Amino acid sequence: RMRLYSLQLIVFDLIVFVSPFVFYNNACHTTFWIQHRAATEGNDDEVNDADEAARIAKFKARLMAGGLDAIASKEADEEVNTEWARLSNEASRGTLLMGENSFFFGSKHQIIRDKACERVGLPKDVQDRVPKERLNALLPVILLLDRGESVVSGLMLGRRSGYLMGDFKQLDTSGFLTQPLWIGGPSAPDNLELCTVGAISDESTGILALHPYQSITNSQPLTPDGLYVGGDWNTAKLLVDRGMANPFRFRLFAQATSWSTTDFDNELKLGAWRLVDASTELILKDRPRGADIWADIDAALTMSSSS
Repeated sequence: RMRLYSLQLIVFDLIVFVSPFVFYNNACHTTFWIQHRAATEGNDDEVNDADEAARIAKFKARLMAGGLDAIASKEADEEVNTEWARLSNEASRGTLLMGENSFFFGSKHQIIRDKACERVGLPKDVQDRVPKERLNALLPVILLLDRGESVVSGLMLGRRSGYLMGDFKQLDTSGFLTQPLWIGGPSAPDNLELCTVGAISDESTGILALHPYQSITNSQPLTPDGLYVGGDWNTAKLLVDRGMANPFRFRLFAQATSWSTTDFDNELKLGAWRLVDASTELILKDRPRGADIWADIDAALTMSSSS
């Protein structure tokens, strides 16, 4: 049996400070107790090696599939739009949920709205504390991991914890020391067997990885175009060490967001969420600190609808 580490989220609170020109999201302060040895040092050169290895592997695969003409054709297609998004009719595994302004910052359905705000770390009176033109930047974006019979779970995107993986000396984070740790929500993930980031052996650490690497043992597909969740951490480290995977293509999350199916269905009926299918490239896009992920996906939707 998998023996779990002891992991506790001490504080999860989104505090908004407002000035005439800027607001700050002081996301979360997390403390983990995880017993084991310290991690080893990484190597920044691995990033370039991994990118080069990925390009070579991609070229070889295309050459085997159809020769140089096929390569030229596919590359031309990819240059058109790899960061796409389109509206979806179904909330299922891999779907993005984009919070709607009218629900989260409106005055209707107060009890359900307040509970939804708490779930994504927003103060209940956020609309009274932030200028109207800045509210959309606080709207949540959640990637659905599972929609079960009794529980729905997902990862909130774009919420930094303020920590880097190298800050956790008790974890084995070699090759990932400068990767940020993101906050996926206020709850413990349902599928702890997938949360192996930093593990010394087969234990769960409560930290989950999103990535585009099918070759990582025990990873599970989320989207048809190659987004995966979880997998064996030793395999991930080995691929990075050999230059076969890029550590900056991983997104590492502590905690998750969860609903009862009743709460989730109620929010859908009340128009709390816009359902979106998005490309792996858009979901894993490397955005600058403070970037508005909601606006970025909304722009991709607008581009797709106009093309």
